[in-house]
Amino acid sequence: MTRPENGRFAARIAAGFAMGLLVPWIAPATPAGSAWAADATEPAKNGPAETIPHSLLRSRIEALLPAPWRIESLTVEPLTASPSPEARMSARVTATVVLGGPTYLVDSREGPVTFLRPAAEAGLTKSWVATALASQGPGGWTVALTPQSPGLLDGIGKPAAELPGRTVVLGTPEAKSLREQLDRDAAQRLAEDTERRLREEERLAQQAAAAKAEAARAETERRAVEARIAQVADLRGKLSGPDRAARLAAFEAALGGNDPALRQTAMDAALQSRDPVVANLALKDWIARHRAVPVQLYATKEDPSSEVVVQNLGPMTLEIDGFSPVNGALAGKLGAPGYSIARPSSIVGTLAQTELAVNSFGCALTLRLAEHRTLDGLLRCQTLPTLIARITLD
Repeated sequence: MTRPENGRFAARIAAGFAMGLLVPWIAPATPAGSAWAADATEPAKNGPAETIPHSLLRSRIEALLPAPWRIESLTVEPLTASPSPEARMSARVTATVVLGGPTYLVDSREGPVTFLRPAAEAGLTKSWVATALASQGPGGWTVALTPQSPGLLDGIGKPAAELPGRTVVLGTPEAKSLREQLDRDAAQRLAEDTERRLREEERLAQQAAAAKAEAARAETERRAVEARIAQVADLRGKLSGPDRAARLAAFEAALGGNDPALRQTAMDAALQSRDPVVANLALKDWIARHRAVPVQLYATKEDPSSEVVVQNLGPMTLEIDGFSPVNGALAGKLGAPGYSIARPSSIVGTLAQTELAVNSFGCALTLRLAEHRTLDGLLRCQTLPTLIARITLD
């Protein structure tokens, strides 16, 4: 090795030896603005030191090198240190480093599998150069390493064990098999996704068609309701209009049709009408559609005994066996079980406009159309008090 030519540096080394100083070697520490470095103390050793010990430098460099790099050889060339009150040594360190195993770079990742491509083969050598500076401080000697090419080992990759996932090297049979399996899995997922998308589109199309059909049905129903409202309103208008001929024609049309709602509407309007002709037509239609008509009986305030008679008579019924809408002639039976005079017997009766008169053996029933769709009147029987009678036009 070449000795330092600076006399003052040599004198300091000799003085240190004479005083029996221990020389501590500290792991290199990175100065401000420099790359790799570390600081550590090294036990002092007696004797002169012409340069930084190789063993100390080797251990510090090995701590800086990433796996699987190793030092094959190390050369230390002392340099002239700048004047300083502290004892310093400076050297240029050249380490020949060898890659101990192959390294790889990540090509792609698919799920748990990481595909690698080779970056460097085992045995690759690099020349790692740094400046070493040893100085003495209160705690002993320190050694700082400043690499001259900090990015020397960058981009060479890492060992496969240090890379994430299940590592597979491209170009190997395993990589080919895995790639084929991944392609099959991807194709199957694509087919399943396509089938699922088609099912979803079909479901959405069905929902859209159902919604469209429902909207069309609702619109048809709405129009039908509006048409129905207009039809009923038109019928009511004609039944309540000033033209009798129009009223009669509208009433007959409603009764002759097969629409129960219009027939009921016409009946309601006719029975509440003040036109006796239209009301007579409504009563004839009502009587022609009934066979047994209940007659409600009530006592009168004028005769206190009528209450007892009502209770004893029991339910009275008008049975209609025949009715002529042409002249309003009525035939049938009328009676109640309570008294022999009022027991069911044959009747003859007639409907004249809005009045119904029925005669049976010993009894006479006379009724007139009232405002609330009822036929109200009196029942007169021999030997019995007069009673109030009512037929409800349901």
